[in-house]
Amino acid sequence: MSFSVYDITVPVMVHGLDVMDDYLDHAHAFECMRGLEPGTILGERLASDMLSFGEQFSVSCNKVDAHMAKLMKREAPAPCNTPMTYSALKGRLLETRGFLQKVQPDEVAVAQSRTYELTPPIVRGWFGGDDYIRHLVLPDFFFHISMAHAILRHLGVKIGKRNYLGNLSQQSDADYS
Repeated sequence: MSFSVYDITVPVMVHGLDVMDDYLDHAHAFECMRGLEPGTILGERLASDMLSFGEQFSVSCNKVDAHMAKLMKREAPAPCNTPMTYSALKGRLLETRGFLQKVQPDEVAVAQSRTYELTPPIVRGWFGGDDYIRHLVLPDFFFHISMAHAILRHLGVKIGKRNYLGNLSQQSDADYS
């Protein structure tokens, strides 16, 4: 069985955005439980040179937009500067999820056979579609989810691997019995 570019990007990213949405709920509930000022966790970070918890969401959505535009051979939209509030970040996740749900499989069908020019800050050079998707698009997306997870864990929020994996209900109609 082979997977299409669509199969390994769109549903995977929608699932990851659902996980991130859940992390916002956990952060907000933790603030309420601890009596913290609303939005306190949004500014937390693991190290001074890393993005804050809230920025992980904003940047992740911007990167989904940019990577998918590149795969669809479209001009990438300008990055959104999302306000660091729970409602704004949830809205941004919803907007990005909506964008992904409108992507049609044929829009990215030949993306793996193209070459892509990458520029700093991450890397410079030309990459084949397979390498671009497997070694940058997906790892870049999951990096921001894992950093949000790590920040919450560092603060003492009771989440674990199960939260990171999200809802694992069977997504296909296949019969595995």
